Amino acid sequence: MTLKKIQSLIIFSMLLLFVAGISAQSIEDTPEIVSLYTKGQRLLRQGDYYEAGRIFSELEGRFSNSKNLDLFVFQRSKAKYYFAEYDEAIAGFSYFISHFSNSLYQAEAHFFLGNSQYLKSHVDRAVKTYLVAYRLSDTKKLDQLIQASLQAAFKNASAISLTEKDFDKLSQTKKCSLVKSLSDIYLNRGELLKAENILATCGQSLSLSDRKEVQAREENRPLEIALVLPLSGEMQTYGEEIYHGAVIAADLYRKESGKKIKLVPYDTKGDPIEAAQIISQLSLSNSTDAVVGPLTSEEASVASSILNCGNLPMIVPAATEAGLTRLSETSFQLSPNIELESISLAEYAFNKLNADSVVIISSTITDHIRMTHAFERHFKKLGGTVVAVEYYRSRDKDFGTYIRDIKSILLGHPKDSTFYISDDGDTLDFELLAAYVDCIFMPGVPKQLKQLVPQIHFYNLNGFYLGTDGWGDRTVYKLGENVTKGAVFASPFLEGKISEEFMLLAAAYDSRYGKRPQRLAALGFDAVRLLTNTVGSGISRETISNKLKTIKNYSGASGKISYGEHRENIEMPLYKILNEKANSFESLKTENLEEQ
Repeated sequence: MTLKKIQSLIIFSMLLLFVAGISAQSIEDTPEIVSLYTKGQRLLRQGDYYEAGRIFSELEGRFSNSKNLDLFVFQRSKAKYYFAEYDEAIAGFSYFISHFSNSLYQAEAHFFLGNSQYLKSHVDRAVKTYLVAYRLSDTKKLDQLIQASLQAAFKNASAISLTEKDFDKLSQTKKCSLVKSLSDIYLNRGELLKAENILATCGQSLSLSDRKEVQAREENRPLEIALVLPLSGEMQTYGEEIYHGAVIAADLYRKESGKKIKLVPYDTKGDPIEAAQIISQLSLSNSTDAVVGPLTSEEASVASSILNCGNLPMIVPAATEAGLTRLSETSFQLSPNIELESISLAEYAFNKLNADSVVIISSTITDHIRMTHAFERHFKKLGGTVVAVEYYRSRDKDFGTYIRDIKSILLGHPKDSTFYISDDGDTLDFELLAAYVDCIFMPGVPKQLKQLVPQIHFYNLNGFYLGTDGWGDRTVYKLGENVTKGAVFASPFLEGKISEEFMLLAAAYDSRYGKRPQRLAALGFDAVRLLTNTVGSGISRETISNKLKTIKNYSGASGKISYGEHRENIEMPLYKILNEKANSFESLKTENLEEQ
């Protein structure tokens, strides 16, 4: 059972005692109304919330002119709340608050509304609602309940931060009674500034001993990183590689800094739902400072959505789906996303090759379709023209139809004709006639690329070849210089220039595991190294996130890392096929083989 559920049950038990007084109250009305209302109250006390809700709904509908209509709406909403129909409860209490502003039950309605919002994970809204309920409350018992709820919300959601303005409408007595308990929560987390700010609303400040105690505790507290990875099931091997790289980084941090670090593994089993549940728990935990993981794009997208209302930093090491980091403000993507491959190539074509026109020949694999759309959008945005787009199926081996269609567009020749009549009246074989375009963009997998590219060469379709990560394969390089024609492709998956960080990882990895680290290990290593680099005199989630956002041109074991506007790695390596191998632009520049 989660901390949030336990605290909710405690508040729920206290709530039953409090509302017993409300439910026991009798009303003055017609005998029929009094009878139905009394029955509804009895059903509430007995825990038959569904039937109680039906009774109060009947009262609300049949006796809309009753002077007790506010109670009918209030009790019906309360029954929905107890029946765990929180969306309907929120709608009911919101209606009550807006339509019965003079009701004696406004404070209680705000309190129940806050509970409903909290249980729907709308914690920020719940806190604001609780504060209104606290201001309106005129009973000690309700005051205590609201304070308990606010404390639970603060303990479970460390992203909440209140300012002096939030307390403006509270009486001085109520404000200072609440402020002390909330400042203690901030102190327990080591958030001195927030504790100071909230105490200042009552003219109070932290004692010197409190400051020293918190600072000493924070200095000795280990950085705790949760590794949320598949450590069993079909993807166990991949998860373990990232984990092993993270372990090496943690060992280096201990040796280099003398500080403590704690890696806590969590097994997602490769299941997005499992990953979401783990991330949800960690978001509420006060001990976890950051997350490395999950592995797949499916897991990472769900996990990122869960963090939308929290402040837990999460570095997604390997997932390449575009848009993952837009789902929360604290998600960071270590591997460049697939759309960036296309964007980098579009910019290279337009800015470096001075290309005005391009044709696209792409497979129908989902990622390749996304790459195609991204390239097309960006090339057009830059001012270029996409002449044609052809999609081939994953089972295709003969690409002649697609290539002839493109040549027909370029040459303006009817598709159903076999021959081309030149201006001089000569009959030419259309398939051998040369057609030209500035660039040909080809996302694909190696198995089909090694058939497609020679056929483009055979049909005499000419243009500078641009490819995505599927071109990073020996079977493509070995097609020969006359076929690959110095193609340029983007890939985050190939080893470029060996960095100092990779050398550190490789030496320690070989010593510990007896083998050379692969890319996933390098990603796990980089993720932990980035996190440890954010740690100063203290550790806080906000500081970690803010420092990660500033990272530019970091040379990691997996490659360069620079975070863009949406916290995605915007460093995309480009490669040129020369001498039947992939040559990074960085190495080409170093060797003066190509001017950039």
